[in-house]
Amino acid sequence: MADQKLNVKIPPNSKESEMMVLGSMLTSINSLNISSDLLHDTDFYYNEHKIIFAILKESFKKDKPVDVHLVCEELKRQSKLDAVGGAAYITTLAQYAGTSAYIEEYSELVRNKSILRRMITAAQIVEKKALEDPDDVFETLDEAQQTFFRISQSATQNAGILIKDILQGIKSDSGEPYLKELQEKQEKYQELGDEEIGISGIPTHFTDLDTLINGFHNSNLMIMAARPAMGKTALALNIAENICFKNNFPVGIFSLEMSAEQMVHRIICSQAEVESDKIRTGSLNGIEFQRIVSIVNQIQDHQLIIDDQPGLKVTDLRARARRMKECYDIRFLVIDYLQLISGSGSSRSMENRQIEISEISRMLKNLARELDIPILCISQLSRKVEERAGHRPMMSDLRESGSIEQDSDLVMFLLRREYYDPNDKPGMAEIIIAKNRHGAIGSINFTFRKEIAQFANYTPLRAPSEELVKQAAANDAFSDFSPK
Repeated sequence: MADQKLNVKIPPNSKESEMMVLGSMLTSINSLNISSDLLHDTDFYYNEHKIIFAILKESFKKDKPVDVHLVCEELKRQSKLDAVGGAAYITTLAQYAGTSAYIEEYSELVRNKSILRRMITAAQIVEKKALEDPDDVFETLDEAQQTFFRISQSATQNAGILIKDILQGIKSDSGEPYLKELQEKQEKYQELGDEEIGISGIPTHFTDLDTLINGFHNSNLMIMAARPAMGKTALALNIAENICFKNNFPVGIFSLEMSAEQMVHRIICSQAEVESDKIRTGSLNGIEFQRIVSIVNQIQDHQLIIDDQPGLKVTDLRARARRMKECYDIRFLVIDYLQLISGSGSSRSMENRQIEISEISRMLKNLARELDIPILCISQLSRKVEERAGHRPMMSDLRESGSIEQDSDLVMFLLRREYYDPNDKPGMAEIIIAKNRHGAIGSINFTFRKEIAQFANYTPLRAPSEELVKQAAANDAFSDFSPK
């Protein structure tokens, strides 16, 4: 009997793609962020690759650096270095790294092979159950459909939501039917009245701003733009402080311009209402020192997370923001500022800064939707504002790209007239809401205390009542008869 060759079918896999992904992760922080977010260790076919990827992803979660030496040391600590082929294989992977700009394509190849293997496994399970001649055929069919549906759900994006599922509360954010939710709002309005009904978004505790825009809403990308030294960072920090300390919400801040310590210094100045120079030099009186002690003790009980890594790429920023959401469940994010963020590094965006800014603004909008939180991003304005009479900002002044205007849900400009003329409304600031996709536009007055970098609600002086005017006139009339 002639020998017959066994036709052994190997499950779909691509060793080269897996090596490309791991090599890129070892040599590029951008690749590490993207692949850690896109893949799981089960997506790798080769066991040594699963082990190496698990080490890399754990480093990503803990925000630790990776390279050949660090990974080898961690594998040695876990007694797994020999199982993956030793330090020589890790070095080979690093040399095998492809172009990091194509990391998403490499990851997609690995993921596609993983899906095919899961389909084969599911089909084998279905075949085995069908060959057992089950009593309830339709129950077996239902199990088979569920198995493939789970694979489909994990592999593809959502196909959309039926409008009736939202109206009936099945897929709505609140989980309640639309009409029931509306009825509850109506009853609350009738009970509290117009002034006490509150707002539907996250309150900033700047009364006029909350009234105009109805608070900050989830999934919104908001741009706050102004010329340098207008107080953009101070206002963004004041808003973050209010949301964190008054609402008790975890808040994240990406500070690409200032260090975390400088940010904390500003926060303490604003909260304790003590001048910055006094804290720097230590020239504090007893009351000021006690105020700072009290504020330091209070803010330690809240979750305000500051990431001051400079020169971040937008892909790195997104990965770090996802980690903030995963670790601290942040409800609001501030980015300071847009023009300091680099693009993803693709050749097309690097050729043109306008294309790069367009890519960044689009990714930030997608990030706001993905994390389902409001994102406030600070932006610079072009010098056209300086040349214009009155120096009032316009949408066309947004620096380097018109796509910022298109991608954002809300655009506000900060204007302090005393910056141009010390005698023009000193201590006053104006916030101009130039775009509001979900509400009204207009302008709001704020007071500004530069020495403590604090914005506050503006309360105009009330006109004197008619009775007081008459009394003042009577006093003037008899002033000549008053004793000197």
